[in-house]
Amino acid sequence: MSNKNVIDRIQNRNSSIELLRIISMILIVFHHFAFHGGFKWQTNSVTISHFWYNFIYGGGKIGVNIFVLISGYFLIDRKTSVFSYIRRILKFWGQVFFYSFVIFFISVIVDMKNFGMQSLIKMCFPITFSSWWFASTYFVLLLIHPFLNEFLNHLKKESYQKLLILLIVCWSIIPTFINSEYQGNSFLWFVTLYAIAGYEKKYKFRIEFTSKHYFKLCFLFSLLTYLCGVIFIVIGKKWNIFATHETYLYGQEKLPILLVSLTLFLAFTRWKMNYHKWINITASATFGVYLIHDNKIVRSFLWMSLFKNYRYQDSIMIIPYSIGVVAIVYIICTMIDLVRKNLFEKSYMRIIDKYSVSWLKIFREIYNFFERKIFG
Repeated sequence: MSNKNVIDRIQNRNSSIELLRIISMILIVFHHFAFHGGFKWQTNSVTISHFWYNFIYGGGKIGVNIFVLISGYFLIDRKTSVFSYIRRILKFWGQVFFYSFVIFFISVIVDMKNFGMQSLIKMCFPITFSSWWFASTYFVLLLIHPFLNEFLNHLKKESYQKLLILLIVCWSIIPTFINSEYQGNSFLWFVTLYAIAGYEKKYKFRIEFTSKHYFKLCFLFSLLTYLCGVIFIVIGKKWNIFATHETYLYGQEKLPILLVSLTLFLAFTRWKMNYHKWINITASATFGVYLIHDNKIVRSFLWMSLFKNYRYQDSIMIIPYSIGVVAIVYIICTMIDLVRKNLFEKSYMRIIDKYSVSWLKIFREIYNFFERKIFG
């Protein structure tokens, strides 16, 4: 794929959706500030700082859902050649491996105790060992997405609707009202989100609804979801069982979070924003922001040693502090990933493109081998 084609594809992307990608990652960084910040709340603690923690905690699950929805929206109708498919897989793998290697290398330089055979193997195979749970799950989704597309694109509209109802009932509605773990398969949930976004791209949900309608619905669902968490905390002063479930509705597959994620996603897909160069450039680094700040080595240093989030547990200053910290983390990680894209990814992808015939030959040989051995 030529650089001109890549540039044209980026410029043709709806900047409103790219803006949503940025917002989603900001929500995820806020969630990690809360989740990994070393906070040890009394579950029934009725304080402004606890309410703020509760507020930013749920954002990460919304952000994850939206990331997958955006992927389904862009990929569902994309014509995929064998090479473009392999190229997409290798590009994704290259980015994950890059940060796995660089962060591990730096950690070893800082402290040789971080070096070991087990950690070395995990560094070499970050997706296999789920160094980042999202990256590993999303990688599998990328692997099968052409087959998902083949299946979904051949469904009649009515059959597609029935499939979505079945998936949402099984993987969202039932788990919301029955506290079971059978829904806890992130991959199947990603497939569900992919199918939902695919339906929006192909047929549209409530075509008469505008962006404003969905923004209003998103605000309503967000407010109700958050108030439920606050009520659980307040009632928990008397009945502690409620306080221990303050974030119960914040699971990524829970119906309230699905409704918030979906309505926010639909609001941005219906909002036709003109192309904005810097929004699209910044959005291109969002996955890099995730890989840098949520690496297991970086994570503990960032939130516990560097910023010491827990110091603000009982202070109202946690609000401006968290906003400032998240802004710093996001901006620095974005700058790092943009440098990586220009210094390393361009060269890496040129090599992939240069030897495209060789890559295709290798993958065909692997496929033919398994075809002969398995199917005869």
